[in-house]
Amino acid sequence: MADKSPTSVKIGGADAAIIAESDLFQLSCGVYGCTSNCCTKSAPIVLNPYEIALICREGRINYEDLLDIVETDRAKGFPLVMLPRDPSCYFWTGRGCRIYGARPLACRLFPLGRVFDNGRSRIVLPELNVCSGLAPAPSTNTVADYLFAQDTSTLVEMADRWIEFVNDVELLQFPDKPVTSVAFHMLVYSPDTPPAVGHSDDMLALEDRFIMRLATARNQLPQFLLRQKK
Repeated sequence: MADKSPTSVKIGGADAAIIAESDLFQLSCGVYGCTSNCCTKSAPIVLNPYEIALICREGRINYEDLLDIVETDRAKGFPLVMLPRDPSCYFWTGRGCRIYGARPLACRLFPLGRVFDNGRSRIVLPELNVCSGLAPAPSTNTVADYLFAQDTSTLVEMADRWIEFVNDVELLQFPDKPVTSVAFHMLVYSPDTPPAVGHSDDMLALEDRFIMRLATARNQLPQFLLRQKK
């Protein structure tokens, strides 16, 4: 039987080719930037709370200060914290990224992307991602090599944890109101608040704090929002 797996998905109304980790892939980037749209003149990057914690630590800023830099919105009660890139990312200096070690997963993957389609994660190459460093004739390097070089494994794991959390919480059907967004900012997004009641151990790894924060939020969000209705 012929393989009927999809070869592309739609992102922002444009095609994104689905690629395998075994596919050949190579970038040739200069340290002074280029004409690509990874750091400038592109759509904002939606950050998850783990990425926010990384950025705050690397940039040596607190969450309130970060909120002055990013754009915010909400969808179904969930806050959206987005890093603008038009005309350029706040952390782009013209000579490189000031938070390169804490750059979000979207930055590490670029010009690739990662989407969930029909319940599974796929690596894609969106048409919208313009990258002048994409080599037209790749060597023996593969997509898997690129992902390893960009140190994506932990961010992918934390992104999956976040998606699982969002899917679980959506089943609770919280009201799409400002108070719901405030609750998420307080209990989930802010790395400045303790990850659990009575637990403020700053020596914990960010990954452990993030996982603990999600577990705490699963229990406390319904209680918090129920109190707001009284």
